Amino acid sequence: MSNPISLQSDAFGTESKKLLQLAWPIFMAQLALTGLGVVDTLMSGMAGTQDLAAIGLGSSIMLPIFIFGIGVLMAITPLVGKAYGKNDGEAIGRFLNNGFWVAIPLALLSSLLMANMQPVLNWLSLEPTVYQLTEEYLWYIAFGMPAVVFYQVLRFYWEGLGQTLPSMWISFWALLINIPLNALFIFGWGELEPMGAAGCGVASAIVMWTMLLIGMVYVFKNRLTNSFLNWSGLLQPRWALGIGPMLKIGIPNAFALLFEVSLFTLVALFVAPLGTEVIAAQQIAISVTSLLFMLPLSWGLALTVRVGQVYGRGDVAHMQLLLKISFSYALLIGLLLAFTTWFWRSEISALYTADSAVIGVAVILLIFASAYQIFDAVQVACAGVLRGFHDTQVTMWVTFFSYWLVGLGLGYVLSLTDWLVAPMGVNGFWLGICLGLGIAAILLAWRLLFKLPDIYREMRAA
Repeated sequence: MSNPISLQSDAFGTESKKLLQLAWPIFMAQLALTGLGVVDTLMSGMAGTQDLAAIGLGSSIMLPIFIFGIGVLMAITPLVGKAYGKNDGEAIGRFLNNGFWVAIPLALLSSLLMANMQPVLNWLSLEPTVYQLTEEYLWYIAFGMPAVVFYQVLRFYWEGLGQTLPSMWISFWALLINIPLNALFIFGWGELEPMGAAGCGVASAIVMWTMLLIGMVYVFKNRLTNSFLNWSGLLQPRWALGIGPMLKIGIPNAFALLFEVSLFTLVALFVAPLGTEVIAAQQIAISVTSLLFMLPLSWGLALTVRVGQVYGRGDVAHMQLLLKISFSYALLIGLLLAFTTWFWRSEISALYTADSAVIGVAVILLIFASAYQIFDAVQVACAGVLRGFHDTQVTMWVTFFSYWLVGLGLGYVLSLTDWLVAPMGVNGFWLGICLGLGIAAILLAWRLLFKLPDIYREMRAA
């Protein structure tokens, strides 16, 4: 007679292995993509301070446009995942085809915005050289935006099928070719004149098109991804069974991502009048926490894939086990990051600067960062699971309330006014962030608990 405890342990281990196999390539892909930004920053800095400023400014302008497109198209993953769990090959091909239809206006809009940023640049009152370099950088990036948008369609398609390794390898390949392309166009070679920051835009556009080309070859060559291709349906967009469900999940998801990204961007702007040391310490804290965030983010993206597949399969017992594993590891990730940030806060800060004043402020900010790691891991896991259940609208409103009203709004009051307490400076913003992430974790967990009975009923009826 089998031991029930042993069977449960085996099931826990098997499902954990599947989730980790999904998560670690996503994590490595995120690292590689971050590496692209680091390489651009380092190599443009070698060309000059003005080039470095242009890259920093151009990247900041590009980020919300890029994030919005990714957020919308991310809906492909749970839709394909659920269809794959149900063995509905026709639906898988339909969602891929309609993903391209959703991508077309996103690609056009992204390119047009990037190529016509003069009003924004005029408003910023930049030095003439920085203005020109930033404008040229964005102009060249605009030619790559359609490629990166269509690449996301393919990426979220194969990730919905449970294949995350291609994302990792393509991201590393992009990082590898980005270095010589940057060197060629930023510094010139032979008769090719140095282009500075603008050359970085040329290199990035080439990398984007290369990623799309490799992604297309993979989809055609891989047996699983190729098996669901339906070219006859590509010219037949379907609203009710394709575009509509994608936008219903994707648009709220995109705004939720924007609310989160913009929180830290706006905090950086608000603390600017507090002095050079504060600005530098803020940058250190943002750099560290952005790197740490890749771990819970990768876990959340893996949960979207796996939850979508089990959701489509209609196996309630499996889903219950999956959710136990999901949040067990989320708590473990949060604890690991919290202890790492707390115990090595001084050493981490010292890696960035030798200025004792900056280190002193950065150490305090990293204490705040360590305090919210568990909340952050839980809220990202909840959002990933809810996305797998095709539920993103509540997540959007929760992130708006938690990040903007609590994190940013309360943070502003605590930092720069005496309405509640004496002005706390930059510490007030980080206290607001801690409270905002804590509230987000509680509200998203409540939403998930509220949603689960309906999900289980739907799965049993399927």
